[in-house]
Amino acid sequence: MGTAMGTAMGTDMKNSTILLSRTTGLVIACLWTNAAIAQEPPALNSGTQSQAFVVVPRFTLTETWTDNVAIGGGQNNKESGFITQLAPGIRIDAKTARLKAYFDYALTGIFYSTSSANSQTQNALNTFGTLEAISNWMYLDFSGLIAQQAISAFGAQSPSNANVNTNSTETSTYRLSPYIRGQLAGAADYSLRYTWSTTQSNASVASDIELSSWAGQLRGSTPFQNLKWSIDGTQQNASYSRGRATEADRLYAIGTYTIVPQFRVSLSGGQESNNYASQNVEGKLTYGYGFDWTPTERTQISAFKERRFFGDGHRYSLSHRFPLSSIRYSDTKDVSVLPDQFSSVGLGTVFDLFRQICSQQLSSIYTDPNQLEQAANTCATDLITRSGIPANTQVTSSFLSSRATVQRSQQLALVVQGTRNTVTVLFNRNESQSILASTTVFDDFNNTNNIRQRGVSVNLSHQLSAISSLNFMASRQESTGTGISTLKATTMMYQASLTSKLGAKTNGGLTIRRTEFDSTFSPYTEHAIVGTISVIF
Repeated sequence: MGTAMGTAMGTDMKNSTILLSRTTGLVIACLWTNAAIAQEPPALNSGTQSQAFVVVPRFTLTETWTDNVAIGGGQNNKESGFITQLAPGIRIDAKTARLKAYFDYALTGIFYSTSSANSQTQNALNTFGTLEAISNWMYLDFSGLIAQQAISAFGAQSPSNANVNTNSTETSTYRLSPYIRGQLAGAADYSLRYTWSTTQSNASVASDIELSSWAGQLRGSTPFQNLKWSIDGTQQNASYSRGRATEADRLYAIGTYTIVPQFRVSLSGGQESNNYASQNVEGKLTYGYGFDWTPTERTQISAFKERRFFGDGHRYSLSHRFPLSSIRYSDTKDVSVLPDQFSSVGLGTVFDLFRQICSQQLSSIYTDPNQLEQAANTCATDLITRSGIPANTQVTSSFLSSRATVQRSQQLALVVQGTRNTVTVLFNRNESQSILASTTVFDDFNNTNNIRQRGVSVNLSHQLSAISSLNFMASRQESTGTGISTLKATTMMYQASLTSKLGAKTNGGLTIRRTEFDSTFSPYTEHAIVGTISVIF
C-alpha cells in the first residue's frame, strides 16, 4: 500500500509497559485526588457515606482457541493455537459532594501456545470525572483512555485484542480541563475553560499529539423576552511529534429566537483563522442558521448548517422514544483532530457498543452530560459482566491519523426492548478528508485523499433465565480510499455467546466467533472458541 502502509505493517510494536510508564503519573494523580476526597468527613445525617466510593476488584480468565493466531500473516501462514489471557482489574465509582468520577483499569497478560508469538501485556483504562474545586464556580474535568487502535483503516482489523496483529497498537489519551462558570452582575452567564490533552501510541509510524485550547462563552438575554444571545471564542494549538504544529482560532456570535416553546431558530456569524490548509494562518468569515424543535416530550429534532473555511459544516440530530423502543440519528461535519477522531470513527469495541445503547436508554433520565456519561459507563460495565463478552472485542474500529481532517460522521441507532429480548441495530458512516498542507508524516492519507468507512452492527440478547442469556452479534465494516490510490478493506464478524452466573460473584461465558477480512494486502479468515470466567471480589 505504498511507503506508509508498508512501514505500518512491518513496524515492531514496543512492549505496552513502556507506554504505561510514560503515563502512570496522570493515573496516579487521578487516584490521589479520589483518595484525598475520600477523607472528607461524612455529612451530618447523611447515611450514605458508605456508598460514596464503590470499589470493585475483579479477575478474568479467558481461554481462546483460534485457527489464526497471527491474523496479519495472510492465508498461507495460518497457525492455530491457544491464547490465555489473565486480567486483574478494578472499577471505582465515586459520588461525593465534590467529586463525580468513574475509573476502570485492567492489566492483561497474554500467553500463546505457539512458539512464533511472544507473550505480551496490554493496558485497558477508561476513567473520567468532575471535581468541584470551588463551590459553584471552579471545576476540573479529567479523563483517561488506554485502548488498542488500528494503525491503518486498510490493514488487518483485529477480531480480538488477543490476536497478534502488526496493524494494532496501544494508544493512550489523557485530558485535564479546568473551567470556571458564573454570572456577570446578573446580566449574563460566563464560562471559561482550558483543556490540555496528550495522545501517545506505541506505533513508530504514528505521531504523538499534544493539544491545548481555550474556550470562552458569554450568554445573555435581551429586552425581547424570546430573544437570547451568546458570544463564543475558541483557540487551539496542536503539536505533533512527527509533522508541523497547527493553530486555530474562532470567534462567533449566536442569536436564538423562541417562536413557540417547542420551536426556536438560531443565526450565527463570526470569523475563524487557522493554518490547516496552508503554511500561513488564513482567516475566513463564518455564518450559519438552524432550529431546535421538540414536538413532544419524547421527540427532539435539531439542525444547524454553517459556512466554514472548508465549505459547509453541519450538525443534525433526531431522537424519539417509543414505549418499548428508541431511535436516534446524528449527522455532523466539522474539523477533527486526535483524540476526537477515536470517538467519532466506527463503533469501536463491545464496551463502546454497550455504552451507546445505555446512553440511548438513559438520555431521558439524565439531562446533565457528565451524569449521563457516568451512568452509561456503569450500565455498559454491568451489561458486559452479565453477557460475558470480552469488553475489548472489536465491533468496528477507527484508525490513527497524524493530521487534522474534515470529517463527516453519521450514526443511526435503533433499540427494541421486549420482555426477554433486546435488539440493537447500529449504522455508522464516516468520511474523512485531509486538509493539511504538505507534511512529512506517514498515515493512510499519504496513499489516499479521502477515506470512507461504513459499518453496521446487529445485536440480539435473549434472556434464558434469571441468570443466563444468549447473545448474537453480527457486524460489517467497509473502508474505501480514493484519490492517490484506490484502496478497499472489508471486515465481517459473526459471534454467538452463552453467559451465565456461576455463583454469587462469578460469571462464565462461552463464545463462538467467525471473522472474515478481505483486502488487497492481507486477507484472512479466523474461527475461534472463547471461554471466559470472571470473578468479582
